[in-house]
This record gives sequence, C-alpha cells and structure tokens, in this order.
Amino acid sequence: MKAERNNNEQILVLIKPDALLYSLTGFIIERVSAVHNPVIAASKVVRVTKELAEEHYINIRGKPFYPATLRYIMGELHYPAQPEKRRGVAVVYQGIDIVDKVKGYFGPTKPRDAKRLAREEGVITLRAQLSYTDFSVEREELIDNAVHASENGVEAEREIKLWFEPGDFPGQHRFFDYVESEEFFYYSERSGDGESQILSSREPGSKCIVAPGSLVWETDYENLLAYRDKKGSPSIPLNSIIAKYILKTR
Repeated sequence: MKAERNNNEQILVLIKPDALLYSLTGFIIERVSAVHNPVIAASKVVRVTKELAEEHYINIRGKPFYPATLRYIMGELHYPAQPEKRRGVAVVYQGIDIVDKVKGYFGPTKPRDAKRLAREEGVITLRAQLSYTDFSVEREELIDNAVHASENGVEAEREIKLWFEPGDFPGQHRFFDYVESEEFFYYSERSGDGESQILSSREPGSKCIVAPGSLVWETDYENLLAYRDKKGSPSIPLNSIIAKYILKTR
C-alpha cells in the first residue's frame, strides 16, 4: 500500500543536538515553512541510538571524522554530562521539488563554505546563519551545522525509511510501499559472536521489534522474512532494519 504522490517529493530533515542546545528548533521549522511552505508529513523527537547513527552515516564509515560525527548526532558532544537531554528532531517535509528547495536553502554542509558564500556572493543560507565549529574545520573533526537534509530523492527514501516507520505517518503521507505484519519478529544477538539474528518466538534477552498488526515498510518486511527463514538473498543489511525498529524498545 502507498499514497498517491501527485508529483510531490519528501525529504528528511534532522534538527541536530547543537540546534536543540540553543533552542533553535522552532526557528528552523518556522523558516523552512516561511521560505517554501511545505507540508510536514511526519515529525518526532528521537533519542539517537548508536545503531541508528551508524546506519545514517554509513556513507562516511571509515573516515577519520566518523567517530566524532556519531557522537555529535547522538548528542554526546553537546550534552556530555546530561544523557537525558541527548536527542534530535526528525521531520519529513513534503512538496513539489522539495528536495532541491530545502537543500538550496540550507546551503553548504561545511560552515566555512556557507559563510564564504554569504560573505563573497551575498547568498544567506540557514547554515550561514546557524552553523559554527569549535575545532579544525580543515580536518573536519567537528562540524556544528544545526541541520541535515537528504542529498537527493534516493537518499531521502533510504533515510525516511530509516528514521520513521509507516505508522508514524498519516495514511495520505505514506509515500513508500508498506504492509501490515502478520507475524512476530524478535531481535537477538547470538551469544559469543555478537551477530544479530531474527527469531519468530521470544527467547531470553530478545526484543520484539515487529508484532502482528504493525505497519512495516514492505522492503523491510521481505528482508525480515529472508533473515528469519534463511531463504533467498536479503537486499538490506540486517542492522539497517534493526536500527529503526529497535528504537521503541530502548
């Protein structure tokens, strides 16, 4: 099942821990709405787990700044002594050509580039207004740039499915195919090797990530069956699926 798109697009926007630290959430949402007037298709406050952070930033895995980036999005850098405040806000915006519009308004990822664009060309983007760095930008040890936006339509689908479940959306805003689960799926780690596995019945230490009646992205459901039954070739890494559905058990 999926909703009609009517030439609309969706994009994932993350309001990062540094923006929350300085109470910029309302300002960011107001500015996006004022500039482009998109529909807010879904939103939620998220405590970002390590699993979720790793899957979100899978494209920079292995880079020197990867560990600091994980700690950044998880809120550890900005709330080192206040773990209860570590969270982010995830928003899905919907509208015509909304991916390019939001990306253009947010501006370059690196604060130095956003500020150079404003200084030299007079282009004032959101990151030029809000972003800064406490460490070497040249080495990219830490970039405080307040927001994240999906790079393109393909990444938007991957990221939206990672941060949100179908049930997080009103029916008319579910862009991607989904199903209603008919079975239980439990997540567990094999003792000794730490590898993840999917079970059909509860065992000590396992956690239910999908129950009958739950709405699940169709691609996730097909892959959960493949991992559980050990049939076929899964097309999505198991950790990518677990990362989102484990959120409600943490």
